[in-house]
Amino acid sequence: MNVYDEANNLAKALKESIEYKNFLAAKEKLEQEPEKFEMAKDYMRRQMEIQSFQMLGNELTEEQISTYNALANTIMEIPEIAEFFQAQMYFSVIFQDITDIMAKAVDLNLGLFGSEEDCDA
Repeated sequence: MNVYDEANNLAKALKESIEYKNFLAAKEKLEQEPEKFEMAKDYMRRQMEIQSFQMLGNELTEEQISTYNALANTIMEIPEIAEFFQAQMYFSVIFQDITDIMAKAVDLNLGLFGSEEDCDA
């Protein structure tokens, strides 16, 4: 068994999954409307900024939380954007599950992936 061949097979299976196809379709649909696509990109940038801010040990103020929540509510009321983020989330879950399975299989647990009993790989 060649590890690279198996990795390529896994990549092919991911590309053929309904979750990936739905994600691509939602992305392509959103890209057809540049203004909405830019809104989605701006929202993702804002998410990353907030996550980085928090990872540095900072806490958001009530005003920042309120502003972000208002933005999220506004963005998610736009069907094409909501569909894109939902499709992205479904694909991300699969991708993370696969990452977890591989990490467990080669004993990269480091206590990050649940209890030792869960490591049945």
